[in-house]
Amino acid sequence: MKRIVLIAGFESFNADLYRQAAQVAISRCPELDIRVFSDRDLTAKPDEVATALQDADVFLPV
Repeated sequence: MKRIVLIAGFESFNADLYRQAAQVAISRCPELDIRVFSDRDLTAKPDEVATALQDADVFLPV
């Protein structure tokens, strides 16, 4: 399984759109694990973000 982690920074208002796109990608390619966070999650959910990044194959800062 490949894990992709996306953190939306300046464009955090698009985070829901990125999450929807991730769900479409996962539905077409179930072996993907795509995690979408906003820059606010770095403060609100630091452990969850750190765990996702730890095993990530790809990191996309947006």
